[in-house]
Amino acid sequence: MTIITSDTPPAPKAARQRSLTRLFKAHFWPQRGWFIAGTLLAVLSAVCSIGYVAVLDYVGNGLQAGIERQAAGQAAPLAWIWAGIIAIVLLTIARALSMYGMTLLNNTGVQRGLVGVQSIQYDALTDGDFARVAGDASGGFVSRFINDVVAIREAALRFANNFAKSLTTIIGVLIWLFWKDWQLALIIAVVYPLALGPVVSLGNSVRKRSKRAQEQTGEITSLLTEGLQSARVVKAYGLEDWQKARANKGFAERSSLFLKVLSKRAGVDPVLEVFGGFALAALLGFVAWRISEGQSTLGDLLGFIGAIAIAAPEVRALGSISAVAQEGAAAADRVFEIVDEAPKVADRAGAKTLSGVRGEIGFRDVRFAYPDGTVALKGLSFAAQPGETVAIVGASGAGKSTVFNLLMRLYDASAGSVAVDGGDVRDVTGASLRAQMGLVAQDSALFDDSIANNIALGRIGASRAEIEAAARAANAHDFISVLPGGYDAPAGEMGRNLSGGQRQRVALARAILRGAPILLLDEATSALDAESEAKVQAALAEFGKGRTVLIIAHRLSTVRAADRIVVMEDGRAVEEGTHDALMAAGGAYRRLVELQLS
Repeated sequence: MTIITSDTPPAPKAARQRSLTRLFKAHFWPQRGWFIAGTLLAVLSAVCSIGYVAVLDYVGNGLQAGIERQAAGQAAPLAWIWAGIIAIVLLTIARALSMYGMTLLNNTGVQRGLVGVQSIQYDALTDGDFARVAGDASGGFVSRFINDVVAIREAALRFANNFAKSLTTIIGVLIWLFWKDWQLALIIAVVYPLALGPVVSLGNSVRKRSKRAQEQTGEITSLLTEGLQSARVVKAYGLEDWQKARANKGFAERSSLFLKVLSKRAGVDPVLEVFGGFALAALLGFVAWRISEGQSTLGDLLGFIGAIAIAAPEVRALGSISAVAQEGAAAADRVFEIVDEAPKVADRAGAKTLSGVRGEIGFRDVRFAYPDGTVALKGLSFAAQPGETVAIVGASGAGKSTVFNLLMRLYDASAGSVAVDGGDVRDVTGASLRAQMGLVAQDSALFDDSIANNIALGRIGASRAEIEAAARAANAHDFISVLPGGYDAPAGEMGRNLSGGQRQRVALARAILRGAPILLLDEATSALDAESEAKVQAALAEFGKGRTVLIIAHRLSTVRAADRIVVMEDGRAVEEGTHDALMAAGGAYRRLVELQLS
C-alpha cells in the first residue's frame, strides 16, 4: 500500500478530481436534501446583502434630495430615513437567520457524509489483509481517520457555506455597480465593538462543548488502535461484523457531538452580522442627522461604498475555495488508497464452507516469505492427527508463529500446501476456516468492554450461563466473581484492568466457549507466574481432550506433556517425537532444553 508522506509526490490533478467526484457521488450526494436547503438559505443571505446596497442607495438619494431642498429653502421630510433604518434592521435579521440555518444544514449534510467516509476506511482495513494492518504502524491509519477527514470536512464546509452565497453576492453587486457607475469605487471599514461580549460568551460555550468532543476523539482513537492491534483475534474469531458495528457507533457519536459544538459556533457570524447591521443603521442615522443639520453631504456614493464593502469579503472567500478543495482532494486520494486496495488473501471463486472438521492438520513442504522479504519457512512439513496435541518449539525467528498465521490463512503460503482434514485451506472460505479454530495468544487481546462480553466474543449470542460455564472451565470464575461488578466489570483497554494471568484465563474462556475442534496456543502461558500457569495448564488439559491442539511455547513445562514435539530451525522441522525420545536423541531439542535449564 502506498502511504502519502512529505516525500511522496501528490496524485495527478486528474486523479484528485476523480477522487473528489467519487467522494461527492458516494457520500455527499445522498445528503443532497441538506445541501439544497442550505443553498436556498445561502441565496437568501446573498439577496439580503444586495438588499443592503439598494437600501443604502435609496438612503443616499434621499439625503441628496434633502440637501437640495434645504438649499432651496424648503423643509426636508424625514420619513424615508426611518424607512431606510427599519429596512436595514429587517434585512440584517433575515440575513443572520439565513446564515445560521445555512451553517447548520450544510454541517449536518457534511457530517452525515463523513460517517460513511470513516466507515468505508475502517471496513476496508477490518475485512482486508492482516498483512496490511500488521505491516504498518496503526497510528498511521488512525491519523487518516482524523487528519484526512478533517481536511475533507473543511473543504466540504467551505464549499457548501461559501460558494453559493459568495457567488450570488458578487454577481448581484457587479450587476448593480455596472448599472449605476462602474468607475466609482471606495472602501469602508466597519467595526463591531458591541459584538465582543456575545462572541466571547459563545466562545466559552463552544470551549466547554469542545472539551467533551476532544475526549470522545480520544475514545475513538483508542477504539481504532485497539481494533487494529487486535486484528489477529478479530480474524481468528470472525469478529469483523462486531468490530465494524462497534466502530460505526463511535463514528455516529462523534458526529453528534460535533454538531452540538457547531450549533454554538454557528452563532458567532450571525451575532457579528446583527451588531454590524445595527452599527450600520446607527451610522446611517447619525450621517442623516448631520446632513439635516447641513454639516455633511452624501449622495449615491453611500450605495457604492456599501456594495464594495459587502462584495470584498465574498471575493476573498470565493478565492480560497480552490486551495481548500485541493487539500480535500489529496485527503480523498488517501481515503480511496485504503478502500481500493484489493486483498491479496481472499476467498477463491467457488470456495466451499468448511464444516464437520475432525482436526487433521498437514503442512507439506511449505515455504513462505513476509511482504517485507523476510523468509520465514523454507520447506516445513509436519502433521497433526485429530485429537493429538503437538508442540512446536524452536529458537526465536525459527518460524513458529508463522505456522499459525498460515493455518488461519492470515497469509497464503508461497509454495507447498497447508491442509485441514486433507483439504487445502485456500479452497475454503476464510471465515469458515477460522470458525473451526480457537486462539489463545500471549498478548491475550481483550477489548474495552465487560468481562462477560469479552468471553462472549468466542461465540456471539451465548447465554450468561454458557459464559459462566466457560469461565469455570478456564479456572477464571473465582477471580471474576470477586471483582467489583463481577462478570460486568470492565476489562479496560487491551484488558489493562486485569493481571496477565487473569487476561490469559479470560482469553482461554473465550476459546472454550467457541468450542472449536482445533485449539491454537501461541505462547499462552509464557508471561504467567507459576501458580497462574498451573491453573491455565489444568484448564487447557481438560478442554483439549478430543481436540487437536497446536502449542507454540518455550517453557519445558508447557510442551513436555504433548503427544508429539516438532522442533524447528531456520524455517524447517528438524526433529519430531516425544519429549523422552527427543532428549534421548541428543539433538536440537535437547540443546534447547539444556539452554533453558542453564
